[in-house]
Amino acid sequence: MTTPIVRPFTAVPQRQVGMSVRPRPFMRVALVPMAAQKGFGDPKKEQAKRPDGAMQQQQGSPSSTGAPAAFQAPQQVPPAAARSRVVRETPQVVVDRMFRRILICTGVPVFTGMALFPLFYWLRVVQDIEYPLWIVYIAQVLTFGGGLLGITYGALSASWDPSREGSWLGWTELKANLAIVLNRNKQE
Repeated sequence: MTTPIVRPFTAVPQRQVGMSVRPRPFMRVALVPMAAQKGFGDPKKEQAKRPDGAMQQQQGSPSSTGAPAAFQAPQQVPPAAARSRVVRETPQVVVDRMFRRILICTGVPVFTGMALFPLFYWLRVVQDIEYPLWIVYIAQVLTFGGGLLGITYGALSASWDPSREGSWLGWTELKANLAIVLNRNKQE
């Protein structure tokens, strides 16, 4: 019996004597454009708002899909449920106020954390001061973590009343807005 010769795998192509190695052309793959459709099925068309008379006429007509009544969407919506589903837009004044506060509350800690990198380098290399590495880690976690908390604080500390500017620190607005957010979650 002869034993087979096992060669280790190499990523470099093996050359035979007298053969030249040519680079292989890239394989081109035809991709179907997917940007138009996201998800499954046909995109849903927005339903036009109809007056109440058109809604009542449609309720009386049988379904064109032929689906049993149990599988059809309810046609009549109670007024209390319709009011709770109304999505109100945030006024532009309030959005600008929140954006300003988020920029300040996030920007100050993040730029402080970025300024600490060269400071720690300067202390270690130029001043030849030895310090433990965990001090750098803690300082970076506190500054960049403060930037993350600044997003939430900036949004909640802005006055959500368009007619009232609010205080400078926004502590009273934070308490009021936090109560609104927590009560909204309890109702749903």
